[in-house]
Order: sequence, then C-alpha cells, then structure tokens
Amino acid sequence: MLADSVPVRLAFSALIDRHQAILFDAYGVLVDASGALPGAADAVALLLRREQPFLVVTNDASRAPARASARFTKLGIPVRPEHVLSSGMLIAPALASHEMHGRRVVVLGTGDSADYARQIGAVVVDPDVADPADAVVIADEGGFDTLGTLDDTLSMILAGHARGRTPVLLLANPDLVYPSGGGTFGLTAGSLAGMLERALQLLLGSEAPRFEVLGKPAPRHFETALSMVGTRDAVMLGDTLHTDVAGAHGVGIASAIVLTGVTTDAQAMHAGVHAPTYVLNGLIG
Repeated sequence: MLADSVPVRLAFSALIDRHQAILFDAYGVLVDASGALPGAADAVALLLRREQPFLVVTNDASRAPARASARFTKLGIPVRPEHVLSSGMLIAPALASHEMHGRRVVVLGTGDSADYARQIGAVVVDPDVADPADAVVIADEGGFDTLGTLDDTLSMILAGHARGRTPVLLLANPDLVYPSGGGTFGLTAGSLAGMLERALQLLLGSEAPRFEVLGKPAPRHFETALSMVGTRDAVMLGDTLHTDVAGAHGVGIASAIVLTGVTTDAQAMHAGVHAPTYVLNGLIG
C-alpha cells in the first residue's frame, strides 16, 4: 500500500467475496492460548460450505498438521490436516537445501519439531561444545529447558565457529510474542533467536552468524501457501504487521489485520507503507 493509504474496514463475510482464497494465521486470529476466538469456527465452516480454498498459514512449528488439525477440531474449528501449512513443514526442505542428510542437527522445540528434521535423515542431537552440530533449528519456545539449552547452544555455536565450522542457523518461527488470552502475552521462538543473535554479535562482531528465517514473513512460506491454494488472488488474515502483513506485501497479495491479537486498531490504521489492505474487528459477521 502507499504511504497515505488507509486500510478498508469491513466484515469477514464481505472480505471473502473479494478474493478467491483465504490464508489464516492461527494465533490471534483463529485461536489464542485460552481456546477458539469468537467467530473462528463459523468462518471456517462457511468457507467449507462455499468450497472456497483456504489454509492456516502459521508460524507454530510445534505440531505436525494432523496434531494441529486435532487441536482445531477439539476447539470446534473444522480445520483438516490438508488445511495446515506450518513453518515447521519448511524445516525438512531447508535442511535438505543445506545438505544435512545424515548430519547432526540441534532442534529447539517439541518432538514434532524434531521429527521434521528427521524426515530428511538428519540426526537430532543435544548441543555439545565438544562436538558441535552441523545445524541449529529454533522451532518453538517449548519442549526444552529454555535458559540452560540456550546457554549450551550459544557455547556450541561459538565452539564451532572457533573450529572453522559454524553451524547453519535456521529459525522456523520468527514470531516474537503470542497472545495468550485475557490481554496477556508470551515470548516465542523469534525472541529466543534474537537473544542468541545479539549475544553472537557481541562476541563475534562482524563474523557473527545470523538465523535464516523460514516462517512468515519469509517469501518461501507464502509462495508455498499460494501453490497449495492454486491462486495468487488470496488475502492473508493475521494479527501481526511485521510477519503477516509484511510477508503478504512481499509476495504481492492482499492482507488483513484482525484485531483479536497483538496489533491494535490505531497501529493498523496508521502503519503507513506497512499498512494492511483491510482491517477486521474479528471473524464474526
């Protein structure tokens, strides 16, 4: 959008008539940590009745599609496994592109996060200063002892750098915070990666490695989604300007901020060149 553009405010029922396919963020749009958000179940059911293509395009790399689908279904939202594109699903192809078959990879995240790495035959290991891994993947903020594992991972990366074989660094979930319901928020995987990057910059200066981002706003996440829905006439519904909206802009599709997550109405309406195409109060109506 242009710097002086103002997002169009409209209801979900009007939005879906404007585009062939709908891309939903998960947290802050369909769910938060306390459960399903108002209107989420009806919105997805409406798209199914209309046979309108849609995907849940999420930076949550902690659950395989079947497990994510089961959680949505339990909350009354009829999302099937084929409707889920998580950033975790990009871990295996990214590791393959770095020729990590049979090589040692540290995965910070859940068991499902680690299984993504195993799909290409990578060997998932704990961080070890004595024998640094070939790659580090930060997939989720849960599933491990946070501070202790970050300390060990930082030390391992530094040890690898000192030996001339700095690990490949991949970040599946670049989100910094997530809405946990009731006006509360939590830190997520992107914040952990930021801590490591800052520490590496302090210790290594210009030689510090940086994380390669796999999830939103990375173009590969959006391009994969557009391939799956079979059209570029799509709109990304999210709650975050720097991932959902910026990523949609990056691949030339429309975006909508849904005001049930981390972005306020004032932030959405005055975002300038980073403004969404639309603003929705929620998924009701």
